[in-house]
Amino acid sequence: MNRGPLLVPLALLAGLITVTVLVPAAGVFDRRPPRVVERPAQKGTVTRVLRDEPVPLGQGTGRHQIVEVALAGRTVIIDHTWDPSGALPPPVAPGDTVLIGTTPGPEGNIYYLADHARERPIWALAAAFVLLVLAVGRRQGMWSLLGMAASLLVIVRFIVPGILAGHPPVLISVVGALAILLPTLYLAHGTSRKTSVALAGTAVSLSLVAVLASLSIEVARLTGAAEETVALQSLAGGIPPRGLLLAGMIIGALGVLDDVTIGQASTVFELWRANPALGVGELFRRGMNVGRDHIASTVNTLVLAYAGAALPLLILLASQPEPLSVLVNREFLAIEIVRTLVGSIGIVAAVPVTTLIAAIVAAHTPVPAPVPTDDPHADCDRVASRR
Repeated sequence: MNRGPLLVPLALLAGLITVTVLVPAAGVFDRRPPRVVERPAQKGTVTRVLRDEPVPLGQGTGRHQIVEVALAGRTVIIDHTWDPSGALPPPVAPGDTVLIGTTPGPEGNIYYLADHARERPIWALAAAFVLLVLAVGRRQGMWSLLGMAASLLVIVRFIVPGILAGHPPVLISVVGALAILLPTLYLAHGTSRKTSVALAGTAVSLSLVAVLASLSIEVARLTGAAEETVALQSLAGGIPPRGLLLAGMIIGALGVLDDVTIGQASTVFELWRANPALGVGELFRRGMNVGRDHIASTVNTLVLAYAGAALPLLILLASQPEPLSVLVNREFLAIEIVRTLVGSIGIVAAVPVTTLIAAIVAAHTPVPAPVPTDDPHADCDRVASRR
């Protein structure tokens, strides 16, 4: 019995269990950061709107509401003002599920509207996504969903607790990236030479991204002291902001790199299957013809994705009187530029690296023997066709 094909999945499962179950259970991430928010928000349901009137504000006309909310077996009164600038939650209506925050006051607790509850539309959208992937991708779609679940498990159970526990963010992110990469590729694409080539290309490109990101952060003198990082430092001291910035770049690049590498590996192996006589040089040349198109589309996708995420920042910058030559030196903008360029360079480098590895492996792969047939006239037919 050939047990070779079972070794890789079993090894991946063992590694995933080690990272997500055994390491946290061993107490490696036992240190807990102090909590800033002592009283978490609670879910409540709006039962009545007692008052709802427009109020003039600096950015236009807002809404002032006094509402009655059923909260954990009791009824509380919420005084809420909606600002059209979007700084506060929008107005509510009877039947809405909301999040209610609590703060101590001189005469007892003061309740306020923290936000709207959004889990229902989020779960509905997630269900639609899963159903669509299964309907279109079928078995391979199921494996890709399992790979995505494994990635989220590593992030939630290993990367986030490891960083919060005070371990080096870069080390945690690199180990976590490898733990994400292995099950994601092999679950989604199977245990084959093509997948192993994509894994090797991603690992080399990710190493380049890590080195380049580290050098860029150092040369550009980025501190990583963005608003979210400062808030995280206040929540859990001891987290180096530069390391956190570098870790984010590594994890962010991983999702794009595996898409590029598996595409290039698939292209080269399909070229080889069509003509097993092709050598390394010809496979590389033809694979790069496809890879150049892949580079153009993927880099454009990455830039648009970052631009979409940073659109509020871009609008804010456009309203500033400073010229671009000055704005580009601001750290909050420089971080986004460095993040985009580092990821794009990693994508561009991944194409020739993966194509070369795939060409070498494919050219040295034994040509599969023809499949035997039970038709006794097949050989005669082949001879007749040659004539």
